[in-house]
Amino acid sequence: MSTSLTSKANSLPAMALPDSLLTELAGLRALDHLDREDRPLPTLAFNTKFQLPDGSWARKDVFVNSLTEEVKPEIRAVLLHLKKTRRYAVYTEGSGFDVKCESDDLAEGVTHDGEVVDCSTCSHKSWGNGHGRDAAPKCGVIYHLLGIDLDDGSPFLLRAKATSLRPVQRYLARYFLGKLKLADGSYADLPLFTHQTKLSLMMPTGTYAVLNMENAGACTETEIRTYKSLYENLRGIGRIDPDDDLPENGGGEG
Repeated sequence: MSTSLTSKANSLPAMALPDSLLTELAGLRALDHLDREDRPLPTLAFNTKFQLPDGSWARKDVFVNSLTEEVKPEIRAVLLHLKKTRRYAVYTEGSGFDVKCESDDLAEGVTHDGEVVDCSTCSHKSWGNGHGRDAAPKCGVIYHLLGIDLDDGSPFLLRAKATSLRPVQRYLARYFLGKLKLADGSYADLPLFTHQTKLSLMMPTGTYAVLNMENAGACTETEIRTYKSLYENLRGIGRIDPDDDLPENGGGEG
C-alpha cells in the first residue's frame, strides 16, 4: 500500500542545527521536571471520525495519530509490550461511547458511578448472561500494544479489540508464544521487541478496518538490547485509558 497519504499536520520538521548547538540544547534538560503523566503517548486510532486539514475525512483503514494528527496507511514498528484490559461500553450515535465498566488489571472493574466490582464474580463476564448459550459477555477484551514507530523513533499505543483481536493472537502464536528456546531445552515466550512488525489495515467486510500484522524481520543483538531498555522503561505505564484516542465511526470495534 502506498504511503502517499501521510500527513504532517501539526508536526514539526527535524531541526537542521549544528551538532554543537544540539548538544547545548540537550544539556539544558529543559523539560526534565515533567513526570510521566505529563508526557502523553499518542494513540494510533483507526475506524475513526477525524477531519483532515484539507476538509476531507480520514478513511477508516488508516492510522491517525491522536497527538500529531498525522495519517499513515501503514507503520513499520517495533512492539515493546502488550497489556490486556476489559471494557463494557455502549455506543450512542452522536454522543459516542458510554463506558459502563472497565478493568485495567482483569481482577477488578470500576463502574461508571465509581463502584468497584470483583471481575471473578461479575454477572456480566460469563458467556450467555442469561440470554442464551451463544450470547457474548457484555465486557470485551482490549489489547493495548505499546510500540515505537521506526520512521521517527516516537512511541505509540495501538488498541486492538473485537475483530482485530484474532490477527494479533495469530501473530503472537506464530512468532512469539513459546518460541524462545533456552539452554536447558525448555521454551519461553519471545519478547515482541526481538522482531520488527509492519502494521497495516484491511477492510475484509467493507465496513470496518481490521488490524493486519506482518513480521518484518529479526532485530540485531544491539537493537534488541536497546529495545529491551525501552521496554523496561515504558512497560511500567500504569492505567491505560481506552478512550484517550479519537472518536470512532459508529459502533465499530477497530
